[in-house]
Amino acid sequence: MSRTATPEIMTEGVQAHPAVQAWLQVQSDSWEPSSLELLQGRRYSTVYRLNHVRQDGARVIAKRCRTATARIEHAIYEELLPLTRMPALHCYGLLEEPEGEFCWLFLEDAAGARYSEQLPHNRALAGCWLAETQLTALAHDLKSCLPGRGLDHYLRLLRGCRGMLLHHSGGSALSVEDATLFRNIAAHLDALELLWDELEEICDVMPRTLVHGDFVNKNLRIRDVATGPALLVFDWEFAGWGVPAADLAQLIDRVASPDLEFYCSILNREYSRLDLRDIQAVAACGNLLRMVDQMSWATAGQEFIDSTQLVKAIALLRSYELSISEALGAFQRSCT
Repeated sequence: MSRTATPEIMTEGVQAHPAVQAWLQVQSDSWEPSSLELLQGRRYSTVYRLNHVRQDGARVIAKRCRTATARIEHAIYEELLPLTRMPALHCYGLLEEPEGEFCWLFLEDAAGARYSEQLPHNRALAGCWLAETQLTALAHDLKSCLPGRGLDHYLRLLRGCRGMLLHHSGGSALSVEDATLFRNIAAHLDALELLWDELEEICDVMPRTLVHGDFVNKNLRIRDVATGPALLVFDWEFAGWGVPAADLAQLIDRVASPDLEFYCSILNREYSRLDLRDIQAVAACGNLLRMVDQMSWATAGQEFIDSTQLVKAIALLRSYELSISEALGAFQRSCT
């Protein structure tokens, strides 16, 4: 989920803004924010930062999204993350809008250093955090609280994306270059589907557990606490229960690239049969699933819109074509 490069800042009429009105209902003793920043604006999810809501200058993230999604995020912050006994963002509450389809979720602002997959210590923190959190989720059997993220979920996304690409590439509105792009990516998805039995066999060694679903740099921060640097993880919009392969993806599309050795060493406390080669193979599957996610997000709901409205999707898909081609090649070489 992309954020606006330069946040839009509102300083006048702040109290009348819906985000502030909702916040003051959830936290009636709060100060009126001094300003409000738009961090992300999407069709079904809008994120604001409310500044100076307390005397100490605290900032709060206000997220308006679908109620079903917000309830999942709220449950993760309130029920799961405290069980890990690792530092986590504080959730201030949830407020449903009268119509019921959307609601407001209020979270502590994730202040801290930006995560970098180029830093080994950051990757080690990510590997340890993932393993500890997944083991905690397994121990408390949270499957019933979360949507499915098994391989069948990704296969549905793949087929939906390919359907959109083939629909538009068969028309006359796209340029020759763009139609070729769509057909090339559809062919990559065909090749990936032919490998699906191999993905399922590889991923079958892994326990089904919590999946973040968007475990990338922008959703992570490093904060210094009493025990040392700690990883803060947020934006659980795509969370679910299933194969954690996409969270383990390596060096593709801004993913966190968690240290797989650290991850494996912790997971071995409960799953001693898993070795590093198993985890590395699952991570290679994760690279492919990550690209399925990205292309699905780029094309969702666009099968029957006019081709002239596909400018953003085309730009994204063009940037993804090389990544999925390389991920497919690497996976196929690893299987020979």
